[in-house]
Amino acid sequence: MSEDKLKLVILGEGRVGKTSLLLRYFKNKFNENEKSTINPSFYEKTENYNGKTYELKFWDTAGQEKYNALNAIYFQNAIGALLVYDVNIPETFEKVKDWANTLKEIVGKNVIFVIVGNKLDLLDKSLLDKNTSLVNEYIKKENCKIFYTSCKTGYNVEEAFDTLIKSVLKYVQDNNIVTNKRAGKKLEIRQQVQPVEKKGCC
Repeated sequence: MSEDKLKLVILGEGRVGKTSLLLRYFKNKFNENEKSTINPSFYEKTENYNGKTYELKFWDTAGQEKYNALNAIYFQNAIGALLVYDVNIPETFEKVKDWANTLKEIVGKNVIFVIVGNKLDLLDKSLLDKNTSLVNEYIKKENCKIFYTSCKTGYNVEEAFDTLIKSVLKYVQDNNIVTNKRAGKKLEIRQQVQPVEKKGCC
């Protein structure tokens, strides 16, 4: 069976839990002493949506996105993203906004993203009101969704990933997006246009 291949990325400051989120979602594992990812890697998932099969590749950029010159390489042809911050470190949320803008510049304004506020199990309650206010203002402006998660307990991890996946697949089908078969390298995403029959000039 032919499968369309779609590229998604997970972005965020170092130590916000990007790799831990992937491990919890794809392998249902958690390692409290997980080391920072050194090299980019990806996780694959096959998903059926409305009778069509898609192969999804989630790229963990291993913090390489901090090198601006590499953004075009790692973000190229991504159709969706999880933007992750640490709920205990407000500054990491500011970076999420920067990456959202960079994604739009590189892959287009229609890129779909879900924001993840991670490490909920470690939340400093004194930061809750301030963080919530800032975050709610932003997601209202961007019309995007947010999930507060804990890799340690697994809370809301599956919901965050599944929401992004379903949003991406719905967008692909609603807009007749067609893809080539090289999501691991270069993925062309274009809108399928019906051919127009040519008529004589007179």
